[in-house]
Amino acid sequence: MNDTLPGMPFTDEDAIFFCRGEFSAPIIAAAAESLKARLEAEGVSGAARRRLFSTFVEMAQNVLHYAAEVPLPHGAPGKTGAIAITRTPAYYAIDCVNHVRSDFVPRLSAKLDALRQMSLEDIKRSYRMQLHNIDHADDDPISRGAGLGLLTIARDSTQPLEYAFSPCGDAHTPDVLLFRMRACI
Repeated sequence: MNDTLPGMPFTDEDAIFFCRGEFSAPIIAAAAESLKARLEAEGVSGAARRRLFSTFVEMAQNVLHYAAEVPLPHGAPGKTGAIAITRTPAYYAIDCVNHVRSDFVPRLSAKLDALRQMSLEDIKRSYRMQLHNIDHADDDPISRGAGLGLLTIARDSTQPLEYAFSPCGDAHTPDVLLFRMRACI
């Protein structure tokens, strides 16, 4: 079992893709190219490959834009996370773990709980409405993408999104929690 990263429930044999560390735009771009090649080499079907890639990009962007900064080994703060794609007999699971500020938890929980209750048609309808929401910046000054990233992940998932928050156990960041989200493709 991968016990080096809390919240990542897989064995090394299950993983077909794993990236972990500090997230930046160039790192996300490089990881995305690596993911494309890996999914093709694994023989993942076109539809699943598109949804896995889209979900990976959205999860990585969420780490980049919304993760809490934590001290890195070299001393400077940074935004870190991990994303793993595993294959089960029934589906692919894509898990993302990153740090979040504790004051973001109620807002994020409310958004994810609402998504979990929506049908696929409701998610698609909400996505279309958000595309045309010109008042988004006034409605939600924290979100940069009008909530489209979470809607995209939920739309691509074949099951309701799973998520959890847990203490990260770091005395240097008492107001930070670990956030794990899973989508099934």
